Amino acid sequence: MTLPEKGKDPFLEPGYELVKQQLFFRKELIERVHWFIRVRWFAVGGAVAGAWALTFLEPKFPVLPLTLIALSIFIYNLIFMAVCRRLDASKIQEVRPFTNFAHIQISLDLLALYAMIYFTGGIYSPLLMFVIFHIIIAGLLLPPVFCYLYSVSSLVATAALVGLVQAKILPEQPILLQSSLFPHLLLAQQSMKEIMLVFAFFGAAVLITAFLITTIRRSLWTKGQDLLKVSKDLDASNAKLTALYELVKRMGLCSDLQELLDTATRSVASIMGVKGASIKLLDETRRKLIFSSTYGLSENYLAKGTIDIEKSPINRRIIEGSFVAMGRIDEEDYFQYPEDIRKEGIASMVCLPLRVEKMPLGVFCVYSELSYDFSDNDIKFFSLLSDLTALAIETLRGEINKTWFLQKAAHQLRSPFGAIYSLMKVLRKGYLGPVSEQQQDAILRCEKRLEMLGTMVNDLLKLGIKRQHADRAIIQAVDGAKVLRGLEKLYESSASEKGVTADFVVEEPVPELMADEKLLDELFGNLISNAIKYTPSGGKVRVSLVREREHLVRFEVSDTGIGIPEEDIPRLFTEFFRAENAKAQAEEGTGLGLVIVKEILDFLGGSISVKSKVGEGTTLTCLLPAV
Repeated sequence: MTLPEKGKDPFLEPGYELVKQQLFFRKELIERVHWFIRVRWFAVGGAVAGAWALTFLEPKFPVLPLTLIALSIFIYNLIFMAVCRRLDASKIQEVRPFTNFAHIQISLDLLALYAMIYFTGGIYSPLLMFVIFHIIIAGLLLPPVFCYLYSVSSLVATAALVGLVQAKILPEQPILLQSSLFPHLLLAQQSMKEIMLVFAFFGAAVLITAFLITTIRRSLWTKGQDLLKVSKDLDASNAKLTALYELVKRMGLCSDLQELLDTATRSVASIMGVKGASIKLLDETRRKLIFSSTYGLSENYLAKGTIDIEKSPINRRIIEGSFVAMGRIDEEDYFQYPEDIRKEGIASMVCLPLRVEKMPLGVFCVYSELSYDFSDNDIKFFSLLSDLTALAIETLRGEINKTWFLQKAAHQLRSPFGAIYSLMKVLRKGYLGPVSEQQQDAILRCEKRLEMLGTMVNDLLKLGIKRQHADRAIIQAVDGAKVLRGLEKLYESSASEKGVTADFVVEEPVPELMADEKLLDELFGNLISNAIKYTPSGGKVRVSLVREREHLVRFEVSDTGIGIPEEDIPRLFTEFFRAENAKAQAEEGTGLGLVIVKEILDFLGGSISVKSKVGEGTTLTCLLPAV
């Protein structure tokens, strides 16, 4: 989505690309400026060393002027270095100061170079080729027009230098290479024709260099633009995918339908950078849509209540499976309340059906206050958002219905089980008449079965714990170490009775957990009791609570028990599932303990992992959010 809106993702703002380009070329300029200053130190040293070395070969060589020029380069390079440091310290985001700085450096260098060229033979100076070096630098760092401007300026300066010498305004300097040491380079007399020929070759070299470097730079610029565009698209896609992942994660933690719907509308409006969003769900008659959740819309807009599908062609089309995208809302016939659309300041919108396997649940809409033609990518992305939202709604409804049924059934079963269990005890103790030993044994077996059923009923009542506690559980800072120590004596005693060694380790300091104390107690107790239950006499159980990393605490229970077959590990958190070796080890068990543990962790925003090997033991590791 590319709708500009304040406070939204910076990747979506229209000035983003320009800013990124400026930062890119600013970085390049800074690097080249530093490099240019470092190279200049070598140039100064080389010029001085070369000048004094040549005096040994040619005593008449003008070493003093060249040394003074080199000294001037040294001085202004010091100044450049100080200016460069100030620019770095100021952290200026604009390119212009660095561009101006590059102009100043190139201009002064050319001025100093031409002074050296004059004292080393003018147009016949071997230093003339270094002009091309500066043309290349200008072509790489500055816009093409400046490269050509420096090229023309260099040619004008060369022509002016020749003209001033020929007019005797400047005294003629000896040619650097015209010496008895180089007889094959001796020049009897330089005619204007020869000078013009040298100038023509030099001019051609300069202009061709300018053309080639600007062409290469333009090609690199185009490729850079393409790369920046790809980078922008990747950044935007990454931002969307990250936001999408966070949305799915938040919706997965929602325990209430209204909470899920509100999360969806708020998050989708933020991700897509629009004014608002709404979810309208079908009522029981499937003839009307009810505003179930909205974000960014006024109360007046929602005051109309339900929407009759037959009177709203746009919603009827959506429910039938089509999407509607309007870049400019001006067709009143589409809406049941067109005047409210205008008052709300909605200029464009896109609506998609909320559906699961072609079964419509309602309508999901996003609204923009700007006129905008939604692209195919916008529609596809919003379609993904709406499909995920519909799936989350259907999943949560299914969980709520399942939990409601289990809760209802468990409540209905609890009373008759309690009554039967009490009656069995009365019979076994002989309060209703004498009972033979054989009858007592049978009644005792019935009592054990009833105890198992009673445990299952209690576990069923604990299922859906995150929904049970959604309204009354308080997620706050809880001393997890204190909760664990409160369970230590109870489970050490239980383990000792079975001949199992139980070690509790709390590595201080452990940060407080973001949890509900009752749920934490249930979580710890469930995992510890499981470990003791499935560890044979002589085995060991180790319970630890340690700081994992920032804002995370690790609760770990390991045992040397029977272990879990590798193929059964993925099914551990399925209702009523028990591994075959667990059934053989302990007849009692509901297969609901780890399901309850998983629900608690989901509610608290934690996670659990399992490592196990048959015959060697099991380690269950929980990561819990901390302060």
